Amino acid sequence: MRVFAHYFLINPAFWLVALLILVATLSWKSRRWLSIVALVLLPLFFGTLPKWIIGQWEKDLQPLRFLQAGMEGLPILVLGAGSTVDERLSPVQQLHINARLRLIEGCRLWQLSPESSLVVSGSGRPGVISQAEVYAQAAVELGVESAKIETVPTPQTTFEEALHFKEKFPYHDKLILVTSSLHMRRAKKLFEKQGIEVVPSPHHLIVPKNPSRNLAQEFVPSIEGINLWSLVLHEWMGMLTLGW
Repeated sequence: MRVFAHYFLINPAFWLVALLILVATLSWKSRRWLSIVALVLLPLFFGTLPKWIIGQWEKDLQPLRFLQAGMEGLPILVLGAGSTVDERLSPVQQLHINARLRLIEGCRLWQLSPESSLVVSGSGRPGVISQAEVYAQAAVELGVESAKIETVPTPQTTFEEALHFKEKFPYHDKLILVTSSLHMRRAKKLFEKQGIEVVPSPHHLIVPKNPSRNLAQEFVPSIEGINLWSLVLHEWMGMLTLGW
């Protein structure tokens, strides 16, 4: 009963899917266009296809568990992912979840190579502390030496992060790049266009090799499906801007 309640009774996606099926059925004769719209929206609540797409993108990514020979001393760049300026919160707590995961990965890598610089990136709203500065404060909280932290507080996009890093550190032609697995391919290409060799370090994989979910769960509608489709569409649009 608990499983049934979890996947159906208290699952808002199930009721939304049921509503769409009802609309598609009742409107087929009188307002067919409405039925078609409802049918087109149905797949958005199922994550199987976007997970497969993301899995194809991630399959060539190798998480950087350990530093290999020649990686010690490379700058470690953590790309921005959003923060909230709230004095009630510590700098670590001010970081949005993706930014926090990226910084944790950057700090982990810095512990493996303390001679490296931890470079943090990201702008803020006018008159508000930049995300790079929030990152820097949070990195100190997580044990990184303040003297080893560099900030790039001006970029607003990944393209600008690559461009402004090159402008500030023209002597660096290779770095360890920390961002999400889904964002990594596009970010890597943007940095390579600036003549920078990238060692990718994705902070997590959205589709792990051995997922814990069973096959039946893939056919249960969920709000997660909409989130996954949003990620896929975002990356497709980003790829189009790069000419992919």
